[in-house]
Amino acid sequence: QHQSEQKIRRLAYCDELTGLASRSYFQRHLEETINIAERHEKKFSLLYLDLDSFKDINDTLGHDVGDELLKVVAKRISKVLRKTDFAARLGGDEFCILADDVSINYAAEIADRCLQEVNKPLRLDTRTFNLRISIGIANFPGDGQDVQTLLKAADSAMYAAKQKGKHRYAFYQPELTIRAKKRLEMEHELRKALEKGKLELHYQPQISLATARVFGVEALVRWNHPTKGLVSPGEFIHVAERIGLIKTLGQWVLETACRQAREWMEAGYRDLRLAVNISPLHFRDPAIVRQVREALDHTGFSAENLELEVTESVVQTTPHNMENFKRLKELGVRIAIDDFGTGYSSLASLKKLPIDCLKVDQLFIRGMVDDTRSATLVGTIVGLAKALGLHVVAEGVENEQELQILTGLGCDLVQGYYFSRPVTADKIPLLLESGFVQPMDHNHTGLSFESGTPA
Repeated sequence: QHQSEQKIRRLAYCDELTGLASRSYFQRHLEETINIAERHEKKFSLLYLDLDSFKDINDTLGHDVGDELLKVVAKRISKVLRKTDFAARLGGDEFCILADDVSINYAAEIADRCLQEVNKPLRLDTRTFNLRISIGIANFPGDGQDVQTLLKAADSAMYAAKQKGKHRYAFYQPELTIRAKKRLEMEHELRKALEKGKLELHYQPQISLATARVFGVEALVRWNHPTKGLVSPGEFIHVAERIGLIKTLGQWVLETACRQAREWMEAGYRDLRLAVNISPLHFRDPAIVRQVREALDHTGFSAENLELEVTESVVQTTPHNMENFKRLKELGVRIAIDDFGTGYSSLASLKKLPIDCLKVDQLFIRGMVDDTRSATLVGTIVGLAKALGLHVVAEGVENEQELQILTGLGCDLVQGYYFSRPVTADKIPLLLESGFVQPMDHNHTGLSFESGTPA
C-alpha cells in the first residue's frame, strides 16, 4: 500500500518519461507563483518550448526513438537552469520553464542557452541528431495575470517563433492573441468542413513525354471556404495534422478519388492512373493497409491503376515502415516518393524499398533554366531512377524551356501549370477525349489539345 501511494504521488507530481514536473503539478506551481508575485509585486517569466519537426522523427523512426530524444532534451533543459527555476513537460514534445523574479533580459538569456544546449549533436544508436526548438516567452504581469492567460500568451509567442523560421525565441506581443484566435477558428471551421462535405477534390493531369497524352491525374484536396473561396492544402493540411484529423481526411481523399476514377474507368478510360497523397502520419498508422484495401473494395477501382505518393520523411527502413511498404505492394498498388530530393531518403533506403516512381520536387525544376547545378541535380535524379528501374515525374513545370530540358534528360512524366492547373473532375473526360497535349493558353485555366501527331 505504501509503495502504491508513493507511485500515485510520483505520477501526480512527475512526468514519468522525463522526470520533470507533470503538467498538473506545473499549473499548480504556476498558480502559487502568481499569488506570491501579486502579494509582493514581483515579476517572473514563463517560457513555452516546443521541439521543431519532432513529429517527423516519431513518424519515421518510431516513438521509442522519440521518447529517448525527449529524455535527453529534458536533461539539457534542466542543465541550463538555476536551482530556483522550475521546468515541466506539458505533454508530447512541449516543455515549460518558470523563471521566478527575473528580468526580461534574463528570460532571453535562458532561451538562448536552451537553444544552444538542445542543438548540440546527439548520437543515438547509429544516427546523429541536431535537435531544434522554438520558444515563446510571456511575462507576468504584463502578458497575463492568471494561469490560462499566461500559458496562452507563451504558446502564441512560441508559434510566432516557428513562423519566423523555427529554432529561435519570441516574446509575446498583443497581436499574437488575434493570430491565436484565428488559428482556433480555422481548426473549428476545418472540423465543420469535413463533417459537412465542404472539401472537394481537383485533379492535375500528368503528361507522358513519350506520347504527349494525359497519362494520369493527381488528386488534390481543396477546401471550399464560405468566405475565402477555394483554399489550397498548404494552408490547412498542417492544421489537420495538429488537431488529429489528418487520417480521417486522408481516408476521405482516398475513397473519393478512387470512386471518381472508377467512374472514369466505366466511361472507357481504363488506363488512366490515379495518384493520391498519403501523409506520413497516415502512412505510419497500422490500419493504412486495411484502409487502402477497403477503399479499393468499396469503390471497385483497380489496384494497379492506383499510385500512393508518400514524402521522403517516411523513406526510412524501420521495420514498421518496411512492413507497410511491403504489404501495400502486395495489394498491387504502385508507390511513389513525392518531393524527392528535399527530405530524408538515402541511397540505401531506395535500394531496399519496393517503390515504383520518384517525383522531382518543383524547387529543382524552377531553377533549371538559370542554374546549371539544378539541371545537373535533376539529371542525376532521373539517371538514378532509371538505374533502379523507376519512373520519374517532374512537378511544377511552368514553361517551354523547363519542358525541353526535362525531355532531353529522359523524364517520363510532367505536370504543372504549363499544361494545366488542377481542374474539377468533370473536366478530365473532356481533356482525355481531345487528343494530344499542347501547352495551355495562359489566359485560361485548362489544357488545350490538338488532334493528330504531336508537334
